[in-house]
Amino acid sequence: MTPTDAQLAHLEKAAAILRVVAHPARLRILQLLEGGEKTVTEIYTALDLPQAYTSQQLNLMKSKDVLASRREGPQVFYRIANRNVLKIIHCVCAESAVETDLA
Repeated sequence: MTPTDAQLAHLEKAAAILRVVAHPARLRILQLLEGGEKTVTEIYTALDLPQAYTSQQLNLMKSKDVLASRREGPQVFYRIANRNVLKIIHCVCAESAVETDLA
């Protein structure tokens, strides 16, 4: 069975989402945002990451529709736009915990 162009496009988007979240700093950001939206300052302060680096990671995830943002005055608030990403993260983290317990 040969996949259609639409199916291939869907798989490409899924792969792009997996690539963007497959990074320790971005996983930490997503775990933090699971509790609700936060400003850039709140994120980099809570995770002890450089501001520029944090902004870069946030913009990357926003470009792949994993995150959404809103501006309120000088502050930018980020939130998880695609809640399905959390299901993937929870599944992978649960599997990782099982493997650690077996070691």
